[in-house]
Amino acid sequence: MGQIVYRTGSLVEAIEPYIAHGCNALGSMGAGVAVAIKNTFPEAYAAYRTEFERRGNCLPLGLMIPALSGGKTILNLITQQRFGGRKVHADYGAIRTAMAAVDAYVAEGDGVAMPLIGAGLARGRWSTISAIIEEESRRFRPVVYLLDGVVPTD
Repeated sequence: MGQIVYRTGSLVEAIEPYIAHGCNALGSMGAGVAVAIKNTFPEAYAAYRTEFERRGNCLPLGLMIPALSGGKTILNLITQQRFGGRKVHADYGAIRTAMAAVDAYVAEGDGVAMPLIGAGLARGRWSTISAIIEEESRRFRPVVYLLDGVVPTD
């Protein structure tokens, strides 16, 4: 399935049955796309926090935490340890592990909506991340939503 489809629009209004987004390992959804997910799909945030607390207040990189909310399945992907500042926080290995988990979880041929996972506030290189997503999406169709319609060129 692999090839990313790009759509202009809001991720929280995606038509796909699944929405995947990157999260930090520290239990906070306080910035970026995570805030929109938290506000629109409160069960997704609750599942993330429950798992964070269950695991002693630190989540392992690469973990996928699914949650049903608003008629969608939200896939919270732990793709970075920390957040904030000008440092690159995107962990490419964690992104790969999380995308493999998505691939194993979703139904064959389904679309999975996502933002530019790891390339926003986490400051990762989209050329690297998009290649990982395409390599790991063997069973699902990755659909990246862009508010401005512009695909980054790094």
